[in-house]
Amino acid sequence: MPPPPAPPPPSTSSSYPRTPSSSSRIPPRLEAYVASGPLARDEGSLTVVTAVQGASANWLVLRYLYALLAGGGVGSSGGRGVEERGVVGVVLGMDLNALCKNGRFAFVDGLTGLCAPVVPGSSNGIIVGGGATTTTTATTTDSDDVVKACVDAAAARLAAGSRTVLLVDGLDAYVATGSGSGAAGAASLIMSLRDNVYSTLVTLAADEPLVHMQAAAQTTRLEREQAALVLGQAHAADQIVSLRRLDTGAAADVSGVLRVVVGPAATAATYGDGDGGEELLYHVAGDGSVRVFERGA
Repeated sequence: MPPPPAPPPPSTSSSYPRTPSSSSRIPPRLEAYVASGPLARDEGSLTVVTAVQGASANWLVLRYLYALLAGGGVGSSGGRGVEERGVVGVVLGMDLNALCKNGRFAFVDGLTGLCAPVVPGSSNGIIVGGGATTTTTATTTDSDDVVKACVDAAAARLAAGSRTVLLVDGLDAYVATGSGSGAAGAASLIMSLRDNVYSTLVTLAADEPLVHMQAAAQTTRLEREQAALVLGQAHAADQIVSLRRLDTGAAADVSGVLRVVVGPAATAATYGDGDGGEELLYHVAGDGSVRVFERGA
């Protein structure tokens, strides 16, 4: 009787296990910063995520959303878990309709209508809560007020008694379009929004040409506004998470470098063990899964 066929050799395409839901899970090395960091834990905290071209923050924002909406063990100072949290997202193109319907997520489209003229009878405009309500585009002078009104309306759709977490994805794009009143107006807008939420996360572009100021005569208004916005938010942050490419160039198994530092606004009483900051490498695979590891691991 012939022997049974040998089992297929193990795959060598990856050095870490994959599961069907691995693309939405939080890498263990990020648990202390994402699932248990200031955004989920500290009332009034500001988390700033910066990214550069070639090192997008999209995957990290998704992990923050997962930690707030679906991850287990996300605690708070009041002892209430993630199932009792509300989240307001100002994001670009995320489809979270199911969470909108049950009052756990609300969405404000901050670009539709601001970057294109409103067509009569269409749904163009600032979309609140998954598109059920629209507000037509405002002029430059009152765009900040319109955005605040839309976010407040979205927050009102969340489950009663929930702790509201605000995620603002791409605040610098809003400033760059000239829709608001510049970096100072954007900073004032974020401050006013933070007054009505439990904690806040803001993502910003921090490419070197935009944030490294040179002689005033050699910079454009966009560069000056971008530098002022990024530096101002960084100085107000409790935690700063920055993404950049490898200094030595591209690598097949490394997508970039992730650095976490305690922001100037944090104090010894507002962060615990594991929040002090470190620098890690990360790899975003083609299936969306992410591996985060130390150098040399």
